[in-house]
Amino acid sequence: MGRWLAVLVLGLMAGAGVVMLAEPGVGESGGLASPTVLPKASSSSSSSSALTDLNGHHIHGVKALDVAAESEPDKPLDRATRTQLAQQLTLARATAMKYPTAADAQAAGYHLVGGFGPGAGAHYVGGFFGGSGQFDPSRPQSLIYDGTSPDSQIVGLMYLGMGGSGAPEGFAGPNDHWHRHSNVCLQGAEVLFPVDADISQAQCTAAGGRFMTITAWMVHAWVVPGWESSQGVFSHENPNVRCADGTFNTDKVGRCQGT
Repeated sequence: MGRWLAVLVLGLMAGAGVVMLAEPGVGESGGLASPTVLPKASSSSSSSSALTDLNGHHIHGVKALDVAAESEPDKPLDRATRTQLAQQLTLARATAMKYPTAADAQAAGYHLVGGFGPGAGAHYVGGFFGGSGQFDPSRPQSLIYDGTSPDSQIVGLMYLGMGGSGAPEGFAGPNDHWHRHSNVCLQGAEVLFPVDADISQAQCTAAGGRFMTITAWMVHAWVVPGWESSQGVFSHENPNVRCADGTFNTDKVGRCQGT
């Protein structure tokens, strides 16, 4: 299925399970065979290092730079691009509504990976991955739910993509904010440290884990009515997706009980 799938790990990203795919030239050992290409972001590294997830965990590495663009105003769209984006979002919403509950996702062959995390939800993975092919909003790689119970509700979608020189082409226009994760330490399907934390390969190895330097690109689409994100349809976190007790309080790796 290609060199970029040589490392395929089912893990937990910021408290929500996703498929983590190594970019070309990126190894589990923490080494890069080629220079890391940083995303387009105007914020300085010092300001981005102060970012935190909703649960208060500090964000380090590439995600801090990737999500910095979310704080900037959306760029204006011309009429044709706006029409295309509207069509894509309508299609994405229709796709999400085919799987209203987690039980529907499982019946369709999607599988829960990891657990639930505030802002990111619970990821059920099983969609088609097209690699560097044409983006298709009707084929998300992950369905996102507000918990892990059979009757948990669909809240959004996640798409994966490869990008050698920056974020991949996705939804029409420049305002779909793709992000990556770094410093991922896994033992089987369990995360040993918070994703995007300031940890080293040596720390991960000492804890009995495998270290991944950087993941593939991903973007969330909060297209389900009633679950719109106040931070934007493509925000990396959705403040409306909370723990069952209504808070963002999690365990040390970013998980909590969903609905």
